[in-house]
Amino acid sequence: MALISLFIIMTKNNNISTSSKEIKKPYKCRNCYIIRLFLLAVVFILLFALIQSDNLHYLDFVTPSNAAIIIIILGIIMFLVKLINYISEKKKS
Repeated sequence: MALISLFIIMTKNNNISTSSKEIKKPYKCRNCYIIRLFLLAVVFILLFALIQSDNLHYLDFVTPSNAAIIIIILGIIMFLVKLINYISEKKKS
């Protein structure tokens, strides 16, 4: 019986304190969002591989070396874009 009354008192106090405070939206971390998208993509690729196991010869070009080359090329392109943007902003100011 004491536990029930303690629970009621705690919930009543909690309602009073939360009603006086502003309700804030939960902060969504950008890194967590990117990780979730990556994991979702991996799950879809695995499902695709399980469903279409006989038609996967179209994906023969996806190899670790090709993936590494694409990552390096994208990194160089992103670096050059950011460098050009930095130089143009430095010239303006």
